[in-house]
Amino acid sequence: MEINNSNKVPANFKEVEIQSNTPFSKEIVDVMIQNAPISMYLLEDSSYSNVNAHFCHLVGYTKEELLLDNFMADTLFHPDDLLIVQENARRSTEDLKTNSSSRVELLKKDGSLIHVEIHETKATMDGKAVTIGTVLDVTEEVKATLQLKENQERFKSLFDNNPDAVFTFDLEGNFINANAECETLSGYTRAELLDLSFIPLIASEDLAVALKNFENAKCGSVATYEITLTRKDGKQRNLEVTNFPMKSIGEIVGVYGIAKDITDKLKHQKLLEDLVFYDTLTKLPNRKLFEDRLCQVFKLSDSRKNQPVVLFLDLDRFKFINDSLGHHVGDEFLKIVAERLLQNVRHTDTVGRFAGDEFAILLPTSNKKEAIVLAERLNLALAEPFEVMGHSLTVSTSIGIAFSSGTEDSVEEIMKKADTAMYYTKKYGRNNYTIYTEELDQKTTYKLTIEQDLKSASQNQEFVLHYQPITNLKTGELSAMEALVRWNHPELGIVPPDHFIPILEESGQIVSLGKWVLETACAQNKTWQDEGAPPFKICVNISPIQLQHPNFIPMVKSVLETTGLDAKWLELEVTESILIEDMKRLKECLTNLKELGLSMSIDDFGTGYTSLSYLQQFSFDRVKIDRSFIQGINTDSNSTAITSTIISLAHKLKMEVVAEGIEDETQLAYLQEENCDEGQGYYFSRPLPAELHAFPLSHNTANGLKKNKKPPLA
Repeated sequence: MEINNSNKVPANFKEVEIQSNTPFSKEIVDVMIQNAPISMYLLEDSSYSNVNAHFCHLVGYTKEELLLDNFMADTLFHPDDLLIVQENARRSTEDLKTNSSSRVELLKKDGSLIHVEIHETKATMDGKAVTIGTVLDVTEEVKATLQLKENQERFKSLFDNNPDAVFTFDLEGNFINANAECETLSGYTRAELLDLSFIPLIASEDLAVALKNFENAKCGSVATYEITLTRKDGKQRNLEVTNFPMKSIGEIVGVYGIAKDITDKLKHQKLLEDLVFYDTLTKLPNRKLFEDRLCQVFKLSDSRKNQPVVLFLDLDRFKFINDSLGHHVGDEFLKIVAERLLQNVRHTDTVGRFAGDEFAILLPTSNKKEAIVLAERLNLALAEPFEVMGHSLTVSTSIGIAFSSGTEDSVEEIMKKADTAMYYTKKYGRNNYTIYTEELDQKTTYKLTIEQDLKSASQNQEFVLHYQPITNLKTGELSAMEALVRWNHPELGIVPPDHFIPILEESGQIVSLGKWVLETACAQNKTWQDEGAPPFKICVNISPIQLQHPNFIPMVKSVLETTGLDAKWLELEVTESILIEDMKRLKECLTNLKELGLSMSIDDFGTGYTSLSYLQQFSFDRVKIDRSFIQGINTDSNSTAITSTIISLAHKLKMEVVAEGIEDETQLAYLQEENCDEGQGYYFSRPLPAELHAFPLSHNTANGLKKNKKPPLA
């Protein structure tokens, strides 16, 4: 092993050392030893006869101590190295060598150990055989070598045992090294890879991206990107690759790479997207995606040019086909209808399926004439016979058309207008189309009445709360109560929430009503607990407007303190639509709410604006499947498949699942078989005032479930 130049024995000393097998005087040797710039000693009969100050300082002994007759040189050697020294001395004697060297550990006077390199030369002085030795302290060098070796072993271990593919390229892109996972991923052996560059392994459509990032890494950049790998067997895998420069003494000499197989991850993401944004039967966009595209069109449209048009279509007589020929024929029929619709629109138009036999078409830019021509063409096209599984089927189509009136229109408004026009066609015309006008909307007067009377509803104490049980489908026990607000209008009677909640949200009144609902529900739950009822959660629906209010979280905290209800018995429910709001602010709000100790759930899942994959970003505890899917379990295979998939994926995301709208034993049995956690609906109990609920509810419900009989209403 080479010694640093600063530690080398001077050249003039080496020359004396080489010539030292000739006799010379003791005085010359003494001068040489004492003035040497390195540690030196003179040995006679295994005892030191001369040492210099460098040597004394190195071993920690005084010169007097080292020159004592009873101080043996062997004392300084570590026991494990003493045999090495003795063996080297023996071999030198046998081989008649005058020079020898060895690396050993010296034991200093204070007990510490140092690594040294010893060079010894045998000589004759005054007729006596002596040994002249030089000692170099190589402790730091040995430590550095050991550290380097340890780092190399650690790197090799991380390289070889990494679960991801790890590899290195030279500056030309050729493989220099590859771990075992590279073999698994590519199908090539390591030896084969080392004869290749990465270029043949990359799918042609991704090669430009791979080359760009490789060149950037050669310039010192770090990048992570996705590409497609073509394996040796021709199969393709999706990879997430990170490239970064490989340096040696400050110079870039190659490129490191780490590749993670994300094929299954991308398939899972696509499954989620297809589930949430596409109709599973026809593969057309569902309502969620359709509305999203319509929203984008509104943002991009110019009020001075053509405006978007929405057509709603409903197939007349489809129920007869389903009932008489079966759902399997009905499903195949709908697939063919979807294909025929696509054949009759432009590639820029969107055709969607919402539910059952309801379809919709979005024309991003159009005018009245073009929309009418399309409606007439669709009426003719869909009136042509359909050949389905040996059956020749004919239907007619009811179409409603709604034109955007400009920037004042919203997605919901134009969709509602098209729907209203379609139902008018279905009721009074069939196999025709109707263009929406305000005269068609018979609910306008009713809506105005609602808006006017809402202003005094709170003051007149017309709002009431009803409570609906949520049941554990495994044990039959009551697990929660959902608080549902009702408006007891003095003339119209009970007004459904979906008739007045949107108006309250528009006016901002939802904030004060929401506080009253939360206070009343929490107080009622505390009363039930104080009366001896088994503790359960109270679930309260929260509007996005409430969440956005700056005082919402302090208000919730204050309500819990005022009512005395423990936060763990409160669950707040929000709808999917909230996930299109400010994501950063929403996450912060939900996090602060969870810190209070309460739980969060997402309500009416499957009808909103997002997918299960988005829920991973938030702190939701439960997902509530919208009642429309539960109602379809008995009649619609798509609803059944979607319900099953939502349950499975939610469980994988560590969330519990609640099924809404359970009405019969068939639905209940299916949900239990699919391992749904909880459920609510008229099968168990309709929403009732607090005083009509009897406890313990869990015992009655459990008996009903175990016997598979409908339990009594609470």
